[in-house]
Amino acid sequence: MDKYQIDGHKLYWHMDRLIEWQNKKIIPPIYLEISPVSYCNHRCIFCGVDFAMAKAISIDKNIFLKKIQEMGQIGIRSIMYAGEGEPLLHNDLPEFVKATKENNIDVSITTNGTTGNYEIWKEILPFLSWIKFSVDAGTDQIYSKVHRVSEKLFYKTLESINEAIKVKKDYNLPVTIGIQYLIIEENIDDIEEAIKLFSTMEISYMVLKPYSLHPQMMEKKYVFYDEEKKKFTQNLVDEYSQKNKLNIIFRKNTMEKYIEGAKTYSHCYALPFWGYISSSGDFYTCSVFIGNDKFKAGNIYEDNMNDIIFGSKRKGSIEYGEKYLIIKDECRVNCRMARINEFLEHLSNKPEHINFI
Repeated sequence: MDKYQIDGHKLYWHMDRLIEWQNKKIIPPIYLEISPVSYCNHRCIFCGVDFAMAKAISIDKNIFLKKIQEMGQIGIRSIMYAGEGEPLLHNDLPEFVKATKENNIDVSITTNGTTGNYEIWKEILPFLSWIKFSVDAGTDQIYSKVHRVSEKLFYKTLESINEAIKVKKDYNLPVTIGIQYLIIEENIDDIEEAIKLFSTMEISYMVLKPYSLHPQMMEKKYVFYDEEKKKFTQNLVDEYSQKNKLNIIFRKNTMEKYIEGAKTYSHCYALPFWGYISSSGDFYTCSVFIGNDKFKAGNIYEDNMNDIIFGSKRKGSIEYGEKYLIIKDECRVNCRMARINEFLEHLSNKPEHINFI
């Protein structure tokens, strides 16, 4: 059961921002993704941001802590730490997480989890709404192949996840602990093993999601889904959902969209509702266009957050996305804001006689 609406969207619960958007106001994003570092300890074959990685760029602690305060004052409602690199590699991540929550911003992490341990999770988990571990395998051989690391790291990652579960239990924390499994040709036959494995662990959910090719990806990987792959996955979900208590969320709707190659909207209206801060401090209205000045609204080392969020650069970027971005050519199938864009396009096409509901 997808009680988290992972395969949908949650804008219905932010009607205040929707109304402001409909009234043509520049609104603060509801959600930001932030990349604490530009480097990673894995080299996943599906990595969409390999083009953005550098050897040793990390967000400056003192500057960033001030920006978190500004974000809270502006009205940012959530932050996910993920991005170009592995967020746990930033030594100050526990402090970032704590400061985020203390400034009334919900906070989460997507991580490969390999470097996690009991002490780190004890510092971080009390402040998180959720944490998601990207594992993408059920056996050490497939993990090694997909993440391009030693097979030993599979067991180190499982140990880290178990330590997170232990901290959650020891301190009676409400944090949601999830497992992410990105389905590609190299691991589709390992899904069943992964389901069996994670059924033995006290996680909140396991999500099975399709891949989406990033236009700027250097080591291009093409993944092909069809009805057979969809049926195969759905049958496993149905079988094991009855056998055990593991909450398996299959992003079936998203896979169907990928099979169709469907971009069911012609304008990008979603840019006002989210944003991305890179490891070098650049604020982008869309993470697909890292490095493109049309989508860069400022930099946290040069600008305060109020100027970034409400300034002319972000406003221009939002207008460009709405009016000039060629969705069918320039955007990825199933971008992160796809479901939101479908909803917003529908909302923008106002019918006549709206009072006759």
